[in-house]
Parts: sequence; C-alpha cells; structure tokens
Amino acid sequence: MLTLAEFGSSRMNRILLVMMGLVIYALFCLGLVRYGYLHVTGTAFVPLLGVWILGLLALMFADATRGRFDAGTLTLSKALWCNIGVVVTAVLVPHVVRLLLLVVPLLGLVYAALHLSRRQMLSIGVVTWATYLTGALALISLGRADPEFEGLMALAFTCMLAGMMVMASEVTALRVAFDRRRRRLNEAMAQLGELAMRDELTGLYNRRYIMDVLGRQKALADRGHVSFSLCYCDLDHFKQINDRYGHQVGDRVLGDFARIAESVVRSVDFVARLGGEEFLLVLVGADKNTAQGVAQRLCERTKFIAIIPEVPDFRLSVSVGIASFRPDERVEDVIQRSDRALYDAKSQGRDRIVVGC
Repeated sequence: MLTLAEFGSSRMNRILLVMMGLVIYALFCLGLVRYGYLHVTGTAFVPLLGVWILGLLALMFADATRGRFDAGTLTLSKALWCNIGVVVTAVLVPHVVRLLLLVVPLLGLVYAALHLSRRQMLSIGVVTWATYLTGALALISLGRADPEFEGLMALAFTCMLAGMMVMASEVTALRVAFDRRRRRLNEAMAQLGELAMRDELTGLYNRRYIMDVLGRQKALADRGHVSFSLCYCDLDHFKQINDRYGHQVGDRVLGDFARIAESVVRSVDFVARLGGEEFLLVLVGADKNTAQGVAQRLCERTKFIAIIPEVPDFRLSVSVGIASFRPDERVEDVIQRSDRALYDAKSQGRDRIVVGC
C-alpha cells in the first residue's frame, strides 16, 4: 500500500514524463511547421496542438488512480484523446514522415493493453482508424492531398494498426490471465491464513492465534484503553462421552458447544479452543460481573446439547473459571488465575462458575 507521499510522488513523476513527451512532440510538430511540411499554416496548427495538449494534461491531472497498472491509470478517454490528437496532426503532414508520427498511437495501443479490456482496445483501434480515414478523405476532397499517396499511406497505416491490435490483444490476454492467477493466489493465501488461526474441528480460533489476541489486548489495556476478562471453560465428564458413545459423537458435541459459545458473546469478543474440551472466551471491555453473566448463559445453553437422542437424561455441563486483567499483569498470569478458578469449579462439584481473585 502506497503512503500519501509515495502516491503523490509517483503520480507527479508520471505527469512529468507525459509533459516531457508532449514537449518533445510539440517541438517536433512546430519544426514541421517551420519547414513547411504541413498542409496548414502555423496560425491554424498551433492552437489545434495547444488544445490537444491541454486536454491531455487535464485528463492526466484528473486521474486519481493509485496503482500503476490499474484499470483507471490509463482511462479510455485519455487513450482516445491521445490517439485522436496524434492522428489528426499526423494527417496534416504531406510526407512519409507521417508514418513516424503514427508510431506514437500504435505504441500507445500496446501500453493501453496493460490497463483496458479487449472491447475497449477494439474501440480505440476503430476510432483511431476512422479518424485517420476521415482526415485523409477530407484532405483529398479539399484538393490538398494526392489521392494515390493518401491511399498508400492509408493502406500502410491500416496494416500497422491491425498488427499492433493483434499484439495488444495478446498483451491484454496475458494481463487478464495474470490478474486471474493473482486473485487465485490471494484467495489461497487468505484461506491459508484463515486455516492457520482456526481450529480444524470447531472452526474457533486456535491456541496460537488467541495468544496473539491476548498480547494485543494486553498492550491496549496497559496504555489505558479497553481491558478484558477471561472465561476458561472445560466440559464436564467429556471423556465419558468419547468412551461410551465414540469420538464421532464427541466431535459433534464439541462443534455444538463451539456454536453455543459464539452465540453468547459479542462480535468484538473472541472464542478459542485451547485443545481437547478446553475453551477460552476473551471478553473485550468486560468486568467480572459481565463475564459472569456471559458464563451463566453459556452454562444454561450447554445443558440443552443432546448427546444422543436415545439417552435424553444424559446432559452436558461446563465448568467456568473467570479472571479479569490487571494493569501491567502478564498474559500468562491472567490465564493462570482463570485456570485456578476453573480448577476450583471442578473441585466444588463441576457445572459451576468461579470468579478468581
């Protein structure tokens, strides 16, 4: 991502390069006027050249696109204005030098292929060719051009334009393929990043990611911002479920509990599976009383998880230990206090909530 200074610098550099190219092109055209290589006089040609240059510069300054190769960097309007202006000035040259001037719009087509679609490229090619043909026919009708010479020039330009359009089309195809592969790569990287921070079974955050979250939350709390509380949860007698009904039922129960845990917290909170049947809720900006309310809802809803329909009397329960972060406390310390509170809940008969000191 470009910073504001880098963006302004790169944009101004592009504009300066365009201005330099326009100055060179204008001096070349004025030299043609000076030595009489144009169908018109300097008093008629200079205003025409000036309007074209000012229009192109206005389009350049109006372009607010950040990326160098984004679709808006070289817009369709700029490409059309550039090619029309160059073709009009080139038609006014009754000399083979015209082909040298016509190289500019041809090269512009290849550069535009890095930014525009095939349909846009086709429209530029058609407008460029129509502009040239219209200008040549106008000169012939006014008696200022040799029909045979203009026919040869038109044929040569048509062949050059067709060849360049084929090349530009290939460039566009390569760009589209590259963009498609880049999007797929970005999607794959995003999926890998998601997998790296998620528990495969429950879809909750894993231990590694939740430790990173706690580190960030501690930094915010130490600076006097939002604090947090922890709910350390452990499913009661979960080993009996695996032993009596199998690991497949146990995995389903873990998934059901994970969905319930996410339902009792807010969008700003975090729920993680630490491993086995242990879970951790990070409640951002919550004190012990708020955390106790969340834990109470969690305990109540957990009891409605059906282990298997054939044994409706077997109800799942959860024990919860709560601890709130203290200023300048280590993350490991607050986790340990919530773990001790969980141990007390287990010791007192399970299916309990204990607020640590």
